[in-house]
Amino acid sequence: MRYNRIPVILTTLCLLAAGNVCRAQSDSNVYNERVVVTSRYKPVVEESQKVNVAPSITDTVATMPKNLSYDITTTRLTSLYQPSRIKAARIIGEPATRLYNNYVKVGFGNYWSPLAEFYYNSLRSSDRTFGVRATHRSSWGTIGHAVDTIYSPDHYGQAPFSYTDITAFGKYITKNHLQLSADLGFQNDFTRYYGFSDSTLHRVLAVPRDSILRSDYRIAYNTAGLNLGVKTLNTDVNALGYEANLGITDLFATYGQNEFNINVDGNIHYGFTIAQQYKAIAYLHLTYDGYANSFNPKQLPLGYDRTLAVGLADTANGRCALSDSKYRRLYNVNPYIDFIFSGFQIHAGAVVALDGYNIPEIEPRVYPDAVVSKSFFHDLVNVALSARGNIEAVSWNKLRLVNPYIAPNSAVRATSHYDFGANIRLNLSKKIDFNLYGFYSYLNDDLSFRLSEHYRLHNVFTPEYDSLTRIKVGGSFVFLNDEMLRLELKGNYYIYHNNKTITVDNKPVELPLYYRPDFDAALAATVNYNNKVIGRAEFQVLGTMPYATVKDQTGADSTLTLPMRLGLNLEVEYRHNKALSFFLKFDNLLFQRYFYWQNYPSYRGLCLVGLTYTIH
Repeated sequence: MRYNRIPVILTTLCLLAAGNVCRAQSDSNVYNERVVVTSRYKPVVEESQKVNVAPSITDTVATMPKNLSYDITTTRLTSLYQPSRIKAARIIGEPATRLYNNYVKVGFGNYWSPLAEFYYNSLRSSDRTFGVRATHRSSWGTIGHAVDTIYSPDHYGQAPFSYTDITAFGKYITKNHLQLSADLGFQNDFTRYYGFSDSTLHRVLAVPRDSILRSDYRIAYNTAGLNLGVKTLNTDVNALGYEANLGITDLFATYGQNEFNINVDGNIHYGFTIAQQYKAIAYLHLTYDGYANSFNPKQLPLGYDRTLAVGLADTANGRCALSDSKYRRLYNVNPYIDFIFSGFQIHAGAVVALDGYNIPEIEPRVYPDAVVSKSFFHDLVNVALSARGNIEAVSWNKLRLVNPYIAPNSAVRATSHYDFGANIRLNLSKKIDFNLYGFYSYLNDDLSFRLSEHYRLHNVFTPEYDSLTRIKVGGSFVFLNDEMLRLELKGNYYIYHNNKTITVDNKPVELPLYYRPDFDAALAATVNYNNKVIGRAEFQVLGTMPYATVKDQTGADSTLTLPMRLGLNLEVEYRHNKALSFFLKFDNLLFQRYFYWQNYPSYRGLCLVGLTYTIH
C-alpha cells in the first residue's frame, strides 16, 4: 500500500512542476493591453503676454496675400465602447466692449474760426452698418490792418474759408457673401479771391476797399455725390471674385461752372496655381471716367479785363460769349498678375488707356505696370524695383482742390506719367524702420499754375501744363517705442529738367517750372501717455519755389521765387473718460506770414480749443 502511493505522488509533483513552467513562459510575453486613467476635466485658459507694439504698415511695396490651403481626409473609426453622457462645459468669456454710436465735436479759435462735427454710426452687427457724418470748419479773419491815411500794401481785408460736408453711408452683407455699399453726400467749399492789397486795389481800379462788394470776388464750389458698390467676400483660392463701383459727382460753382462726372471702376480676379506649386492671382481692372463740362457766366470775378471780350457780348441774354460745353472721357484696361517665385514677389501687367480727354478723337496709350521685390537676411532688407505709369484726368474738381483761386473755365488736361524707381526698406527691429527710395519720372502735361493776365488785380490763377523729367530721392525713418512714443522723419529732394526751351543768343534756355519746390521735409513726434493724454508735434520745411518771370533793369528775364516755408504745428488731447475729451490745436506756431500762392499771405498763427462728447 505504501509503495502504491509513490507513483501517485510522483505524478502529482510532475504536474505541478509543468504548471509552474507554463506560467513562467506566459509571464515572459508582453501584455497586449492599455491602461486608461480618467479624471474630472477642468478647462483652463492660460494668460498670454501682450505684444505692446502698435501695428504699422510702413512698406510701400505691394505684396501678395498668402493663402493657406489644406486637405482633410476623413477616416471611419468603429468603437464598441459606449461612453457615458457628460454635461456640457461652460466657459465664461470677457463681456463685449461697449460701443458708442455717436460723438459731437465743437471748437472755436482766433480769426473767428468755428469747428463743428457730428458722427453717428449703427452699433455692432454681423451683416450691416450705416450712419451719417457732418463737418463744418471755417475762418473769417482779416489779414493786415487798414490805415486811414494811406492805402496799405499789407492790408488784404477778410480772408475767409469755409468747408461743410454732410454724408450718409451704409453697408450690407448678403447671405451669398456679397457686400453692398452706398453713400450720398454734399459738400460746400467757400473762399474769396482775396489776393490783392489796398494799395493794389487803388492803383488798378482807383477805388477803396469799402466801395467794392465782397460778393464780387467770392467763389463757392458745391459738390453732390453718390457712390454705389458691390464686391464678393469669398477669398477662396480657386474662386472667381469681383468688385464694381459706380460714382456720380456733380460740381456746380459760382460764375456758371458745372461739371458732371461718371466714374465706373471694377475688377475681376481669380486665384490659381502655376506649375502645381506657385500660387498666383490674376486681375482685370477696368475704369471709365466721363466728364461733361459747361460754362455760361453772367459775370466774372472782380478785376476781369472785359476788353478781351469786346465783340463777344451776347446781347440776347446778357451773358458773355465765353460759354462753353464739352464732353471728355478716359478708358483704362489694366490686366496684371501677382505671384511669388523663389522668394520674389512679382507684380506684372500693363495699362492700356484710350484717351478721349485731351483731344476729341480716341487715342490709345500703353503704360508699364510691374513691381519686383525680394527680402534678404530674414526679412531684414527688402529691395523693390518698379516700372509703372498711368493717365489721369485733371478736372475742374481736381483743380479747385489743388488751388482754390483758379480762374473759372480753366483749361483741363489729362496728365500722364512714367515712373521708374527703386526702394530699399530696412526693418532693423520691431521699433525701427528705414525706407530709402529713388524715382526717375517722365511727366507729360504735369499740372502747375501762374497768375492769369486776364485779371488786372493779379489774384486769379490759370493752370500750366508742362512736359518734364523729374528725379526724386528721399527716405523716411520711423521709431516706435511700444504705444507711448512714435517718431517720424521723412524728406524728398527733387531735380527737374524742363522739355520746354526758348532760344536766347542762339542757345537753348529752359523755361522755369513754377510752384515746384526743390525739397520738402517733416519731423513728427506722437506721445500717448496711458491713453489719457495724447500729443503730437510736427515740424515742416518746404523749399523755395519759382512763381513768376519778370524783366529786370537790363531787359533780361529774372525768375522770382517764394522763400522757404517753415511750419510748426502742435495738438494735445486730454481724454477725461470714454465720453468726454478736450483738445487744443496750434497751427503755424512760428507765426510766419508765408506765401504758398503768389499774393496770398497766410494767417500768422491759428489756435483752436474745443471738446468731444459722446451722447449716451
